[in-house]
Amino acid sequence: MKKQNLFFAAIAALVFTSCDKTEIKEVEKIVYADQAGSLSLTFDARYGDSDFELNKKYPYQLVNSEDTYDLEFEFNRLRYWVSNVKLVDKDNKEHALPDSYYLVEETNEIEVEHLINGEKYPAKKREKVTIKDIPSGEYKAIKFSIGVDQKYNDNITLTAGELGSLNGMGVSDGWMWFTSYKFLTLAGTMHWAAGTPTSKALSWETGSNELFDGAEKTIELATPLKIDAQNSAKITLDVDVKELLSATDQPWTNNSISQSKKELMKAFRDAFLSKSLTFKEAGSVSVEAN
Repeated sequence: MKKQNLFFAAIAALVFTSCDKTEIKEVEKIVYADQAGSLSLTFDARYGDSDFELNKKYPYQLVNSEDTYDLEFEFNRLRYWVSNVKLVDKDNKEHALPDSYYLVEETNEIEVEHLINGEKYPAKKREKVTIKDIPSGEYKAIKFSIGVDQKYNDNITLTAGELGSLNGMGVSDGWMWFTSYKFLTLAGTMHWAAGTPTSKALSWETGSNELFDGAEKTIELATPLKIDAQNSAKITLDVDVKELLSATDQPWTNNSISQSKKELMKAFRDAFLSKSLTFKEAGSVSVEAN
């Protein structure tokens, strides 16, 4: 009986000791090289050789068939949708990244006319997009579109990625009473540089399903990027706003570009894709396991 009592006493002591002092051990995280990785995609806005800033006057020399003119442009808004991102691996296989809809923007505060109580869209600057869950591999090119494909453009109540009627150009910068998205918009004021104080508002925008066709941009990389759980990638693109002004040689006359001017919308879109948007640099970064 004494031995049995001693046994139960020992068990009780162990129980009370466990209650008084609980030891927690951290389990080491194991990272496998073939797990998904991430990519940061930066759209670095510039004006020629200068950094792009809102509410700052930039010189622009306009040369057309009539004469040469010195103007100044002062911007208050640059916004566009980046969508349908695809990565091309070293074997030329395309990997479409699901729900890849991102709003890149630099804008002053915007009044939301269609909402009550005087709501305003806050001033924002967003140049960097981070894409996660990219299948591990080596990629030699990236493709994406500027705008929103027909499925979502025809029904802005649908959500995917950052799309939605309460985000970005779906509300504060929408048109036709929210029936579709604007794909690309540039707004501000243009001034004669000298001789007269005359100024005009600038409002250029693109949209419509027909303009989404042909809106894809392919960026070829000099060296393939390795992406996996241990290697994230970075791609930086330049967006030269000065090149966007080449969409027309009559900006004073065509200070407003919208749905009623389809050819100018196309020219504006093409100026963005072929002249303004260019490759800057890319690289892989080793990720330390946490």
